[in-house]
Amino acid sequence: MEFRKQEKNYLQVKLRDDPEVWEGFTHPRLLGRHHLEEEGLLVLVFEPDEVNEILRAVLDFRPQAEILEAGLSPSPGPLLGYRLKLSPSLTLVSPGKGIEMRPGEIVIRANLSFGSGFHPTTALCARLMERAFARRKMETVFDLGTGSGVLALGAVQLSAPRVLAADIDFRACQEAQRNVRLNQREREILVVQGSVECARPQSFDLLLANLTIVTILTLAPELPQCLRPGGMMILSGFVEAQAEEILSALPGRLVDQESLEGWTALLIAL
Repeated sequence: MEFRKQEKNYLQVKLRDDPEVWEGFTHPRLLGRHHLEEEGLLVLVFEPDEVNEILRAVLDFRPQAEILEAGLSPSPGPLLGYRLKLSPSLTLVSPGKGIEMRPGEIVIRANLSFGSGFHPTTALCARLMERAFARRKMETVFDLGTGSGVLALGAVQLSAPRVLAADIDFRACQEAQRNVRLNQREREILVVQGSVECARPQSFDLLLANLTIVTILTLAPELPQCLRPGGMMILSGFVEAQAEEILSALPGRLVDQESLEGWTALLIAL
């Protein structure tokens, strides 16, 4: 199987305007457009060359449009890992109305604080999680520091029947729970407020921890205790130069490692 790698940035311009007006907008570097329906926003995605010229073209087309932000992202929108994808349209519906998604797609509505799935560490965790699932069956997954819940949802898409998603921030838990409902995964994912104390010892096949290096090192003595014998950990949230420090603080063997834009993620087996 040939994998498509993400090794460049994309320019994303987020604006508030009528999306139908922008159906007539064309540009040689325009890759796509995503309508965030509930928020009344439109995201235009471009190749990142000649940013100033692109922004000028946007303003010339619609001077009255309210541009909320413009910045570079490691993802054009749909791709999360190699197989996992965010919903290509990113069009969100209200809970209960139902969502039609192709296999591997995830719908995420996230505040910037909790992660939209665009950060390199999220993509790295998704890639290693796909490989972990390819190596063995994962019945139970613990997503520690779940944020928007994107990795917990990814674990379910990869066939995990039971996922515990925990975060110490109550607002993040609310965000994750809403995304669980949007994806109709309430049966598979339990969202709780807390940290490692939420996990029953030796109960999980896979631990996901996309945190800061300080948090990982602080929790290092407790993380392996969450796993069953032979369980695996995916850790990220730190740069490549800090990987050795993480490995020296944890038991087990390094199974895989991948880096993107200076960030890195580790797959460790006990």
